[in-house]
Order: sequence, then C-alpha cells, then structure tokens
Amino acid sequence: MTAIALCAGLAVGIVGQLRGDLDLPGTVRSLRQTSDGGAGTNQAASSVPKVDEQNARLAALQVLLSARAKAVKTNSKSAWMATVDSHESKFRVRQVVAFDNLVKLPLDQFSYGTAHLAPALDATRARAAGNKAWAATVTGTYSLAGFDRAPQSFDATYTLVQRAAGWRIVDDSDGATPLQMWDLPGLRVIRGKSDIVIGNAPAARMREYSALGDSAVRRVGGVWGTDWNARVVMVTPASNQEFARLLLRSADKGLDQVAAITQGVIEPGKRAQGDRVIINPKAFTLLQPLGRQVVVTHEVTHLAARSSTTSPAPVWLTEGMADYVGYSGLGLPRSEVASELLTLVRARKGPTALPTEADFDPSKTKIATAYSGSWLAVCRLVDLYGQAKVVAFYRFVGSARAPGGEDQGDPETVAASAFPRSFGVSEERFVGGWKDYLSALAQVRG
Repeated sequence: MTAIALCAGLAVGIVGQLRGDLDLPGTVRSLRQTSDGGAGTNQAASSVPKVDEQNARLAALQVLLSARAKAVKTNSKSAWMATVDSHESKFRVRQVVAFDNLVKLPLDQFSYGTAHLAPALDATRARAAGNKAWAATVTGTYSLAGFDRAPQSFDATYTLVQRAAGWRIVDDSDGATPLQMWDLPGLRVIRGKSDIVIGNAPAARMREYSALGDSAVRRVGGVWGTDWNARVVMVTPASNQEFARLLLRSADKGLDQVAAITQGVIEPGKRAQGDRVIINPKAFTLLQPLGRQVVVTHEVTHLAARSSTTSPAPVWLTEGMADYVGYSGLGLPRSEVASELLTLVRARKGPTALPTEADFDPSKTKIATAYSGSWLAVCRLVDLYGQAKVVAFYRFVGSARAPGGEDQGDPETVAASAFPRSFGVSEERFVGGWKDYLSALAQVRG
C-alpha cells in the first residue's frame, strides 16, 4: 500500500454554527432544494443545469469532508458536529470523542481526499439508516508535527442521510472503517525527549512507555547508527480488542504472543516515513521491566531500519537484528533466553533452515522459537564477523536495487547472494555452522 496524495476537496463556508447548518454552494444547494418539494423547489430546479444524482451526492459529501477538515484545523467542534446527523446515536457519540481527540494531537495537517461511492446498501439497512441513505468511501491524510516525514493515510466508509438542512453523515459501520488512534476513548498524549505516546492506557503506564522509548532511541543509535528520524510514535490502547482493531484484525487470536508491533506504510523504493509502535496492553504488562525494555528497543530497531533502508530484508534478519539490539548489553545468557528453542534442539526437533514469514504468523504457530532462532543467527554472525559487518550486511540487503530502480529480487535471494560479498562464505555454509552452534548451545544448562 502506498501513501495517498493530498486532495483539498471543495471549498465550504460555515454559517450558523450554533444551529449546525452548512452553506452548500451551487449545484449541491440545488439538490437540497429539489428534495424539499413545493413550487419554490421546481423553480430552483429549472434554474440550474441538471446533474447526475450520484455526482451531486458525492459533491455534497466532499463539502462535508472539507468542513470536517477545516473544523479540525480551526478547533471548531460545532462545525465538525454540523456534518453529523443530529439524531442521538452511538455514531454521534463516537464523533464527539474523535474530534476531542484529534485536537489533542500535534497535527501538522489533516484532510480528506476524493470520495467514491461504496456498494449500495441493501433495502433493510437503507430503511434503518434513514432517508435516502447511501454510503461512500474516502481516504484521508494526516501527519504529526515533528514525527512524520510524510502524510499518513487513513480510510473510512461513511453512510449519509438526507435531512431538511441537507446531507449528513449518520454512520461509519457500513463498510471498512479501521480504528484510528483518535477513536480511542479517553485519549492522552504524553511527550518524551524523543517520543510521543498516544493512547488510553493508564497515565502512569504511558509515562513508563515514554521513558522506555527514550532509552531505546539511545541504545538503537549506538548499534544501528543515527541516519534515521530518531523520533518515535507509540500507540497504547487500553484493551486487546482495540489492539487487534488497530492492526486491522477482526479478532485477537494469537496476539497474546505479541507484546508490541511496528506498523506503517512503505512506498516501493522509499524509506518509511511514519511508522507507529503499537503496544499490546495484556502481553506487554505481563513482562518484567527488563523484558519491556527489550521489546521497546526491538521495535525501535525496526523503526530505525525501515526509515533508513529502501528494500525489504528477509524476516530472519529483520527480527534477528531487532532482538540483537534489544538484548545487547543486558548480560542475559543466550541459553536461558532461547531455552524453548534449545529444548527442541535437544529433542532433535530444531530448525533446519533460517526462519521464514510463515514461522512468524501468531495465528498459526508459536512464534517464540522463530524469534530465538533469528536472534541466534544474528548473534552468531556478530560472533564470527563483528557487529559493524553485520549492520553493513543488513543495510546492503535493505538497499539492494537494480540500476533501473526495480527490486533485485525476493529478500531471501538478495541476502543469500550478499553473503559471500559480506562475509566470505555462502549462506548455506553459514546455516550449517549456525545449526551446529545451536546444538552446542543446547548442551549448556542454566
């Protein structure tokens, strides 16, 4: 998925904010008039060119969207709520929450792009939604000042109904509307030296996350280098259900294995411009303080790598490097950290190849052993060739592009071909030595 270009939409003036009315220009106003009936309606309809009803509806929505974006920019709650159907509903309550949260954020910009018709509502849903109900999809953009290096996109599906004052948004559940950080009830924003923590977790916990983030930035810089943004956005939902929805999952199956995750969009051939670290409240709080530091440093390593490379690296390298930095300097015995994997090795059920994407799917398997295997692969490379060469290897694989700019190939193939150049041995030979190393490590008892 690539970032969506900014689109300003149609201009709109706000009048009568206390009564929540919108001044609809030109053809959009004529649509409102023709729907109200009466002799005056017919005269108005005959005085303007006829327009396709679908286009007129979309134009009306574009006006509402422009009004919403302007309301955020000017901190006008009444203007924002004027775009929403006035009937009391759960959606209207959520819109109050969304606006209150949006104005808490350090927004550099917030806007909506061009709306498109969504699939038609079925008759039952249309009747339940209200007068002439229909739905449309839109992609918006926003950025956090001082953190995002490019606008970030968000999607929504809005259902509209016709009222006496014109079209109004009545719901956002008749299609895909992913949960956004500003949808979290009770949102707080806490700033650290090099991070910002946004969420509805308890305030004391969020301050702890901020301290962990600041420490992680220093630790990652000491290994990876400083050619990255070094600004961290952490999102901290209060519930597992919110965590799953922020990850675009309908259920939280397998997510108990994941304490945090890095989420963001990268355009092909470009560096990441606005990643987020999202904390899983249940799994993260079960960790000891040292484990929490490892997890946050792990995720910040992903931020650093993604924002200073332009091509994907194999998952064993990305996760192995993140764990390597996370555990560096803590003095934890490898045989203890990777005990679950080494138990399998002792039972002759250890890995026969470097971990792949399938090994990291928490909905299908236990992923702890894949992380341990990847970590120990990077540790072994560092033991043999030094940290600087391993970081350089990752950077090379993550920036390998053909002269025309296209990808060199799949990440695994690129990494395998880079082994002799970086380390003087083939990947196959290294993997054989790595398996021998696991076997030797498995004999070390705590």
